[in-house]
Amino acid sequence: MERNYGILLHGGARSEKINASSNRAKKMCKFIAHASNEGYFLLKQGNSAIDAVEYAIIMMEDSGIFNAGRGSCLTIDGRMEMDASIMSGIDLSAGSVGMVQGISNPIKLARHVMERSKHVMLVSKGALEFANFMHMPPKEIHPEKKILDKYMKLKKTFKHYWNEKYNMPYDELEALGQQGTVGAVALDTDGNLASAVSTGGRWLKMSGRIGDSAIIGGGIYADNRLGAVCATGNGEFIMRLCLSKYACDIMKRRNASESSRRAIKHLTNLFGKNTGGMISIDSGGGIGISHNTPYMPVSFVSSRDEKNITYLSMV
Repeated sequence: MERNYGILLHGGARSEKINASSNRAKKMCKFIAHASNEGYFLLKQGNSAIDAVEYAIIMMEDSGIFNAGRGSCLTIDGRMEMDASIMSGIDLSAGSVGMVQGISNPIKLARHVMERSKHVMLVSKGALEFANFMHMPPKEIHPEKKILDKYMKLKKTFKHYWNEKYNMPYDELEALGQQGTVGAVALDTDGNLASAVSTGGRWLKMSGRIGDSAIIGGGIYADNRLGAVCATGNGEFIMRLCLSKYACDIMKRRNASESSRRAIKHLTNLFGKNTGGMISIDSGGGIGISHNTPYMPVSFVSSRDEKNITYLSMV
């Protein structure tokens, strides 16, 4: 019997409401569908789950549509500081980078940390020195006009907090729809699992802030014995719960769908609605999609029928 395999992506658990027929919604779905198709093609050709999730994330980092790579949001000081991580379910190997600037594809650097270093996480100056060593020299990334315009608008809206950066009201910012992390989970033809995530973090975050996307067990987790998970949303809450590891542990007894549902219910019970979402895939190829936000773009392709299923999951 041929083994089932596939890839599942998300484009962030979004806090604002959206019209599913709007140009913005169509654009997000178009890009995430293209990324999942390309990731699936790699799996079909016999490439690893790690290859598939990395490539899918690279495509979304490059799109400028999501809060990752060149579409990343800006810190309170107007800089792009990005986080990313990747994990293999084969041996629990993982790589993570935080606070990286001038790196177009942080997920590539995270994979280098996993495969070419003896460490799991590198941040800030050390991550950039390692990038140079890996022939990925940092280059100045000029934010697109839409990013700068949004920054200026938010800066003006929240100017009364500007000199109190330690007290920035992130709940109000996220109510305006500031979440848009990108993530991927995959199962390959050899039965191996992987997870990956990349983000620009939160709008107007303090310089130096690292979110759940850089934290193994928080933003992602993968274990061939259980499943692969990628979380998105309020990083401070997700980190406190080690939410992705929590969901993976549930897969000792439940499938991916039930695991994701229970994990997000746990998040909601402790921290309320509009706090996050999750995708997961179990060792049998079953998938889970759950969120407590108005919507989350998702895309899935499986060897069961090879149909691309892309939509805005809405609650």
